[in-house]
Amino acid sequence: MATHDEIRRLKDRYGQGLLGKRGVAGVGIEKDDGDNYALVVHLADASAKDDLPDELEGEKLRFVTSGPFVKLPALKH
Repeated sequence: MATHDEIRRLKDRYGQGLLGKRGVAGVGIEKDDGDNYALVVHLADASAKDDLPDELEGEKLRFVTSGPFVKLPALKH
């Protein structure tokens, strides 16, 4: 079970590379119901998982098919 800091370091090392892969919409850190942290790869479509590793440095990646992310306009105050 990895700590938040360990997963943050994984994200720092691999996040940009993962974002450059086909079908990857985002990369983040999330905690599951058991309070375990994981590097989560958000996919624009599920088939993108076929081109990605299942783990990095011994830590399993979690995949979520979320569709593409859309940037929202900035809120005006």
